[in-house]
Amino acid sequence: MIESITKAFNAFSKNPFLFVWGSLMYLILLIAFFLAGLGLIIAYFLALSVFGKELDLQSLPTLAIFGVIALAFVFFSNGLNAALARTFRGALWKEKTSLTKFYAYALDKAPEMFGIMLLRDLMWLLLAGPGIAIYLYFLKGIDFMDVLTGMYVLSVTFTLHLIFTPAFLSAGALDTGFYSSMRHAFEFMRRRHIFFITMYSLFAVVWFLNFIPFVQFVTIFFAYPVLYASMVVMFEDSIKSERIADKEDDDE
Repeated sequence: MIESITKAFNAFSKNPFLFVWGSLMYLILLIAFFLAGLGLIIAYFLALSVFGKELDLQSLPTLAIFGVIALAFVFFSNGLNAALARTFRGALWKEKTSLTKFYAYALDKAPEMFGIMLLRDLMWLLLAGPGIAIYLYFLKGIDFMDVLTGMYVLSVTFTLHLIFTPAFLSAGALDTGFYSSMRHAFEFMRRRHIFFITMYSLFAVVWFLNFIPFVQFVTIFFAYPVLYASMVVMFEDSIKSERIADKEDDDE
């Protein structure tokens, strides 16, 4: 783990702009997609006014429109995560990524990243859903049950994000397909689970700090890129070791 962080930090120290530029492109395009979604919502409101319809936020068409727009935003934001991983990997090797290349890669990888996210969230629903339902129907109002349920949901969320993050790294940084990404993630967790748990815990703390005003300027453009790139380094090194081991087995 220390070796991965050291490699990422040294690469950042030598060429910080490549990492900062990746974070900046991600933020620019994320805001652009958000504003595009907001523009569609405003267009829907205007269309209702033109046809003399009243806005009903609980009506089925309105909920459907909002749902489709939200789903599209999540879909494309997953693609941006892939482009960010690819950009940080390139920055480790002093490769520059243009805004157009970042955007094109995000659109290309969005379906695979979205598929991985859907699988992760489905598992979350299967694991956390029953606990939430039991609390709402049987345990609500009982002392400390809200805290225990919250801790359970939080632990399930953290564990699943931990398990699926290598799949996102594989699809984004290494440009692998859905099934290859899942296979690489399984092999990686089998080989490096202890080190990655520590690494991901640090990353989760930094991710949370990204939402704290003023502190976020340090984390978004320094700590976040370094730890994200560290995870890419750890994952790629593990994949290389796996391939070498497979080759040695074939030779025998």
